[in-house]
Amino acid sequence: MVKKQLAMCIGLAFGCTMAIAGDDLGIRKYDINEFDPALLEQVREISRNAKAARDEVSGRDDMSWVGEMAEKAIAQGSDEESLQNESALASADGSDREKKHPLGDGNRTLIFVSWSMGATALKDILLSFDGLPGVGIVFRGIPDGMSMSDAVTKMHLLTQETQSTVSVLLDPLAFQRHSVSAVPTVALEAPNDALIAKAAGSSSVSYIEGAVKDGKRGDLGTIGTTQEIIEPDLMEVAKQRIAELDTDAMKKRAIARFWDNHKGHPLPPVTESATRLVDASVIVPNDILDSQGRVVQKAGRINPLDMMPFDQKLVVIDPTQPWQVALARREYADHGANLTVTVMATQIPTASGWDLFNSVQDSLDAPLYLLPPDMAERFQILRAPSVVTADTKNFIVREVAQTAFEEANHEHQ
Repeated sequence: MVKKQLAMCIGLAFGCTMAIAGDDLGIRKYDINEFDPALLEQVREISRNAKAARDEVSGRDDMSWVGEMAEKAIAQGSDEESLQNESALASADGSDREKKHPLGDGNRTLIFVSWSMGATALKDILLSFDGLPGVGIVFRGIPDGMSMSDAVTKMHLLTQETQSTVSVLLDPLAFQRHSVSAVPTVALEAPNDALIAKAAGSSSVSYIEGAVKDGKRGDLGTIGTTQEIIEPDLMEVAKQRIAELDTDAMKKRAIARFWDNHKGHPLPPVTESATRLVDASVIVPNDILDSQGRVVQKAGRINPLDMMPFDQKLVVIDPTQPWQVALARREYADHGANLTVTVMATQIPTASGWDLFNSVQDSLDAPLYLLPPDMAERFQILRAPSVVTADTKNFIVREVAQTAFEEANHEHQ
């Protein structure tokens, strides 16, 4: 059993077909959790050059903040079932999904402000609360016509110029949570975000603290002059921008660009039919040990085919050549019951794109995949078309020339 696991792990580490293809290519898939952790760690050390999956990220820089706000908007708008599901997931993985509030774990004092109050008033607030724990001034959004980076810079300058330790927050949800519609407003908030008390018209907390000591709670009304909030609600702006996005057009553009970023691995054509044997062996540079430190595989040469058969037929074609597509159909018909056939394209020209890809799949009545460069290297696939199978020791790479294919077709007819 250990030997079989070892073969699978080495195959995974050295980029054999099972690692590259997985279930998507019809190749038997093995659960990584089945293997001994110590064995896996040894294999990972042996295969430090194994390739990691790459993520493609696209988007406009000036919209990045919209995505962050959108996550909050979606979370806020989730129905009870969604919230229950999220809670269940948190319990299942044992993780704490609640982020710590920047003002700490205890009661918080929120001073709701706006740029309508003027920079001088805002600086005065920062100075008056400097050094007090759990206090932050909160903006609802950014002024119309101002970029997010400029707004953040402007807020940062407030603390730079005053050298105040008071946090400056951008939190439209806090405005919504406590129904703040004018500034300045002071709110005392519990650790669970619940309102203890609030009052509008003053940035001083002495009135609220005295009222709370007297047993008063909730909205204590307006105790001074207020001003309008000139910044639009950042959450509403985010929702509006998301609603204005033409998602269908974005999907179409993404699909259209797909072949610009997925070139495959173009190969020269076969000019003369030939068959080559490729040694399936790999070199293990160090002894592989199990969790008890026992040697399960000595350093040296190992052939995974000694422990696990290769039950695949890989057919590599240039799909721009109709005769190679016909060859792939023939290989499907001749594959036998014990082999799984996987057809891989060396390239899909951008100009042909999805039309070519879909037409070839329809012709094969089977999935089509792009040939990764590392797979071509592993099996020493040098030209197209090539058909890869294996015996008990070697991979067998059969290259088929067009003339040979056409002669065989003529004889068959």
